[in-house]
Amino acid sequence: MKKLAYISVLIISSILSSGCATNPVTGEQDFVTISEDQEIAMGRKAHASVLKQYKLYDNQQLQDYVQRIGRQLAAKSHRSGLVYRFHVLDSTEINAFALPGGYIYITRGLMSYLNSEAEFAAVLGHEIGHVTARHSVRQASAAQMAGIGATIGSIFLPQMRTQAGNQVVNMVSSALLSGYGREHELESDRLGAEYLAHTGYDPQAMLDVIRVLKNQQVYDEVLAEEEGREPRQYHGVFASHPDNDTRLQQVVSAANKYKTTGKRLRNRDEYLTLMENLVIGESAHEGVTRGNTFYHADMGFTLSFPKGWKIQNMPDRIVALAPNGGAILQMGAEDINKRISPREFMQSRLGLKKLKSEGRINPDGLQGHSAVAPIKTTYGTRDARFNVIYLGDRAFILAGVVKDPSQIAVYDKAFLASAKSFHRITNKEKEIAKPLRLHMTKVRPGMTISKYAKQSPYTDHAEERLRLLNGIFPTGELKPGQMVKTVR
Repeated sequence: MKKLAYISVLIISSILSSGCATNPVTGEQDFVTISEDQEIAMGRKAHASVLKQYKLYDNQQLQDYVQRIGRQLAAKSHRSGLVYRFHVLDSTEINAFALPGGYIYITRGLMSYLNSEAEFAAVLGHEIGHVTARHSVRQASAAQMAGIGATIGSIFLPQMRTQAGNQVVNMVSSALLSGYGREHELESDRLGAEYLAHTGYDPQAMLDVIRVLKNQQVYDEVLAEEEGREPRQYHGVFASHPDNDTRLQQVVSAANKYKTTGKRLRNRDEYLTLMENLVIGESAHEGVTRGNTFYHADMGFTLSFPKGWKIQNMPDRIVALAPNGGAILQMGAEDINKRISPREFMQSRLGLKKLKSEGRINPDGLQGHSAVAPIKTTYGTRDARFNVIYLGDRAFILAGVVKDPSQIAVYDKAFLASAKSFHRITNKEKEIAKPLRLHMTKVRPGMTISKYAKQSPYTDHAEERLRLLNGIFPTGELKPGQMVKTVR
């Protein structure tokens, strides 16, 4: 045992000594256990996972634009030797993130809320900063040391290496999407502002972007209260408005010493022109919600949820929540692989037992079955209403469950009504299912954001949404002659 302990000490010492690398940004020694080649390999692997979760936005002109601006900034970075790849993701999420090795993503959701090329460049510059400072690598290295026993085990047991490597990749991917700590976020803001200045953009655009994100957070707090959920956090863990964040102002202002001669670029109208016809909100491949009805032209169906319920369109399912949070109804789809009845599907594929209150349902002449079955939930075992409907080679599964078991009878009719509303999408409904898009126009004298809101297709919080889109949240106003984003 003593000899093994001695070997372990030698191994740990070896890892510590070999794990020091020069930070490309600071020039100081960082403790890292991941080489640059390993970092790039991690990025390649995680990139494949990202493309499984998200689709690339189908607009080559916009993809080329993002690549061009991104590479101009990357050329001025501390790791200009990396080949950076920039992608626009077809997602409503307001997000941007970077993978190890130079894979950088921005969602069309975030792009729709930016109002100049300088702001857009600030987002990319911030993400480039995460790559150049090797934040994901430093975080992964710290995690590896926290689990040093697994690292030592992988040295003696080769079969553990792949598993350990996968754990690190998964951990890094999770961190990328949820944000880094405040110090790393501030460092990326500083670096992004520096890269902006080197490229001719106004570094203050970094503060404008954070103001956009902060306004999104303020707005989401209102929605969260209405929907009975926790509000989302943007830009890592920052908590104050940029106008009052002294440290943030300091790191951004420090970039002024790098500014190039000439006018500081903003390029507002140029950027807004590129946003013409950008999909806003849900896209065709995700399906769209209008009122309490969900339309999916690609999958060929329409479904209505109970009136007044909050509908969330998620990547793998649709979720509807009762106004008081007392019940939830969700729908997903799975491939049909065997010629079995919907009832048999419930039993064999879904593993449901003790079916009761069951019977056939045939919405729009389709084959289906409905039954109540007990399932385990966070509130304990509950009876849930399951509906399985076949359309083409897919089984559509609607499951409704209540928080209070005594309320099952109250909501069961609503669960069944939604299932029976399921039908093949009509040609008229395909027109409704087309996504909303951004359109640019010049503000005419006398036009206000309130008037544009009344002309918009939004049925709730229309004015707030347009204010957020145009960077005048919560109380700003439009000026005649300026470019304004509208939705139709």
